[in-house]
Amino acid sequence: MASTDPFPVVVHRIASGTPNIVAYERAVWTQRNALVFIGGFTEGPHTNLVVDAIVRKLNGSAFSVWDLRMRSSYTGFGYSSLSNDVQDISALVSYLRTLGKQKIVLCGASTGCQDCLEYADREKHKSAPVDGYILLSPVSDRQTAGLLMPPDDLERANQHAQEMIAEGKPNDVMPTSFIPFIFTSPITAYRWNSLAAKGGDDDSFSADLDDATVSAKFGRIDSPILMLPGKEDELVPPSVDKKELLSRWIQACPKGTVSKLSVLVPEADHVISHPEAQEWVSNSVLRFLEALLEQFSLEQGERQSS
Repeated sequence: MASTDPFPVVVHRIASGTPNIVAYERAVWTQRNALVFIGGFTEGPHTNLVVDAIVRKLNGSAFSVWDLRMRSSYTGFGYSSLSNDVQDISALVSYLRTLGKQKIVLCGASTGCQDCLEYADREKHKSAPVDGYILLSPVSDRQTAGLLMPPDDLERANQHAQEMIAEGKPNDVMPTSFIPFIFTSPITAYRWNSLAAKGGDDDSFSADLDDATVSAKFGRIDSPILMLPGKEDELVPPSVDKKELLSRWIQACPKGTVSKLSVLVPEADHVISHPEAQEWVSNSVLRFLEALLEQFSLEQGERQSS
């Protein structure tokens, strides 16, 4: 579990076209490489359980850990979008380059995984290049909604959101009567449709997506990637074969980009709350980052000898 002990951070104000974009550098140590953590819905800096385990594991390594408070952090998710997230993350990546950071890896958890896939669409977003991606607990929000709501209620909510969008009101808030109880903050018609409708912008990890869609989503990956879904993730429908789904994602990525460490994490629920699962994840993250640096050193040596 996450410790309740206080810890130091260094606060960095990120110059961008949007106010209040702030990054927090875990100030235990400072290194020339950066792991940028991107949480899921309702999360923001210092809220995710697994980050503390990763920070402890990376202490003394060549990577320091950064959190980002962006427009969608905490209760802002309902008014934001993946495109906004990419803009905010790209602003941080550009800032880190000005600090001289050599290798920058994005580590997304839950909805942060959608951010990573969207970020990789660099032709669309012109996002600043990064050197790797880590996906923790990727799940389908659409299929999760199907676990939380009766099918008829979900269909009615999606239909209402689409009607609002068709009326030119994508940024208006959905009536609370259509939203399940777990949503304690307002959510716009656009964001609800993005999350809960098939083919929405956030619909990246659903098990029923066809091969062409999966290939389009994962074929964007242009750097090494580590995928760590939870073997016991309760937000994945019981009917879904998690191992087969992970295999589809791996096969859809460009050849040579997927780390061999990509597996279903034993004992991992969605928030990776169990200490054994946290240890597994943090070990895998460290090994992935070490392999990335080793490959970088080999490539440097080859360039110098040629």
